[in-house]
Amino acid sequence: MTDPSEKKPANPPEDEFEPGIGDPYRFEAPSRQPGFARLSKAMLVLGAILSTVGVVGGLGPIVFTSEEDKRQFMDLLMLAPAGVILMFAGITGWVIAGGR
Repeated sequence: MTDPSEKKPANPPEDEFEPGIGDPYRFEAPSRQPGFARLSKAMLVLGAILSTVGVVGGLGPIVFTSEEDKRQFMDLLMLAPAGVILMFAGITGWVIAGGR
């Protein structure tokens, strides 16, 4: 009789091999962005535009206009927080989608 501790499996498991795992210069074919990544980039751009319009359009006239005209531009200033939130959501989505 043979000792069971001396038995070895017929096919020893090989280490898994992933091509290019140690090569930082490996070629990756360009791929089309998924819809989520494109949507995230659009949100990022729209948020930046809203923030810029809100800050410039809201704070600029406050400095250069009279007291009664300042109230009209306060509504534009409220676009800045909405733009910042939209930019944050866009950056977060873009990173989750892979950052491409």
